[in-house]
Amino acid sequence: MSLRLGAAAATATLGCTALAATGTAAAPIDTATPAGPGRPNIVFVLADDLGWADVSTGLANKGSGNPYNETHTIDRLAQEGIAFDNAYGGPNCVPTRAAILTGLYAPRPANNLYLVGDLDRGGDDTLLDGASQGLPDGDDALPAEAYTVGEALRDAGYATGYVGKFHVTKTADQITTDFGFEENLGGSNSGHASEYHAIDGTFNNSVGPALDRFAADYTQQYVDENIKPHSHGVTDAALDALVGTDKHVTDAVADATIDFIDRHKNEPFFTWVSNYAIHTPIGAKQPRADLLAKYRAKPAVPGHPANAPYSALLEGLDQGLARLVHHLETTPDPRNPGHPLADNTIVVVTSDNGGTANADNGWLSGYKGELREGGLRVPTAVWSKGEHLVDGGVVDSTPVHAVDYLPTFASLAGANLPRGLRPDGTDVSGIWRNANAELGARPLFWHLPGYLIAGVRDQRPETVIRSGPWKLSYHYETQDWDLYHLDSDIGETTDLATAYPDVTWRLGSRLIRWLDDVDAPLATLRDGKAPITVTVQGTAYSDGKITHYDAPTALTVRPGDEVPVLLPTAVTGR
Repeated sequence: MSLRLGAAAATATLGCTALAATGTAAAPIDTATPAGPGRPNIVFVLADDLGWADVSTGLANKGSGNPYNETHTIDRLAQEGIAFDNAYGGPNCVPTRAAILTGLYAPRPANNLYLVGDLDRGGDDTLLDGASQGLPDGDDALPAEAYTVGEALRDAGYATGYVGKFHVTKTADQITTDFGFEENLGGSNSGHASEYHAIDGTFNNSVGPALDRFAADYTQQYVDENIKPHSHGVTDAALDALVGTDKHVTDAVADATIDFIDRHKNEPFFTWVSNYAIHTPIGAKQPRADLLAKYRAKPAVPGHPANAPYSALLEGLDQGLARLVHHLETTPDPRNPGHPLADNTIVVVTSDNGGTANADNGWLSGYKGELREGGLRVPTAVWSKGEHLVDGGVVDSTPVHAVDYLPTFASLAGANLPRGLRPDGTDVSGIWRNANAELGARPLFWHLPGYLIAGVRDQRPETVIRSGPWKLSYHYETQDWDLYHLDSDIGETTDLATAYPDVTWRLGSRLIRWLDDVDAPLATLRDGKAPITVTVQGTAYSDGKITHYDAPTALTVRPGDEVPVLLPTAVTGR
């Protein structure tokens, strides 16, 4: 379901300001005729830990954007393109990146990633023991044989480049040897940048060494050409003070992306722009100095978090995006003479997971690392100057998931996927084109057979299905169900499982069938814990199979056994 914005939204919507094209003049470009039919370029921009309401626009978060933050470019793309307010990642970066890369849900063997680290991030005395994940040695990385979106587009004739954080790999070399990216500019097995600035022209070892080519100190020419045109509310003197200081990794990511685009604009290109921002560390040393000073001087907005270093890192990311968009709009397209690259390029901006305790998750409950909406829902915008690619000015409430990107990008590229590969996601490019493509109430799933208990987070073994407005969760420690109607209760405050037993049974049955389809592993009763005995009449799933019990049956779970999903027939009086 989508809502088309009025004409005024092109310049101002919910207090957002459109970004004027600025910077170095380019050759005149004819925009009077439609772009050519060549396969589109794809620029996929992934923020790290960007909360649902962190952006200043309200279009991607049902009006709950944070006006303290300034995300001028994301706001513009949401206004001119399609803003999705029901877009989802995973609970944290590893499962989301794996899902985007493979198009597969976590339990599939070619994915098998649920959390960063391991699934026992709750101490040694939790009731259950998390399942194993990742590679046989426990690394939270994809197997070399996983087929990725990089391979799909490379095999379809695209130039494929990866810029920034990768994480889900055993070695940096695999990004190019196994995962389909012809160039790797900064990716490694590191989960974050431990320091955002280079030191004397070199980033530390948390950033892949290929980005060092873009790590030289700021020069006056660089500041004048790349920062001043996209800066807001900062004096020229404050920007000039950057000259001679250490380069910020977010600017280096933008530099590397533009360099890749320029070298491959004669062919269709796919570039994955994986920002390190706004992941921790977050402190006074991490943002660019001009942005930190700006937010330190800015008054807080009641009802919204106001963390100056965090907001400064976020606006730095947004300025890098501004440079990319401006470059696409002002660079002639060799494959489509008379038009800029933007006429045949799709830009997708999203986040890997919901926000941390530093973020603004709006009305949502929960944080990164949890299966509450605040941990899963992400701001997302899709934009192009080519109306044949993105028919913009729309807020779309279709629930979309990280697994949708591989089939969507493969469809746009005309890629033939390997025989037998069936992505779990759906091609959503028809929604982008406003081609009357309705996905209906297709179910979306999340499965976490382990723990993440730390700080404000209290995530325990759980499986979730979302279908239409309904979200149903199964909790393995207590063997019970929670049901929420997200259209009327986005904050997940009122459990409706007993009030709507038919919905609980219907979605619970679908959840169990999905677990069986993907052969999902479950958490097991921890050694040393007393056996658990339950009586069930209905359906159960464990050990990779579904069992139906027509009469009341006592089940005993002993240490080392999987704790099953139980859906009693009595839930509906059937």
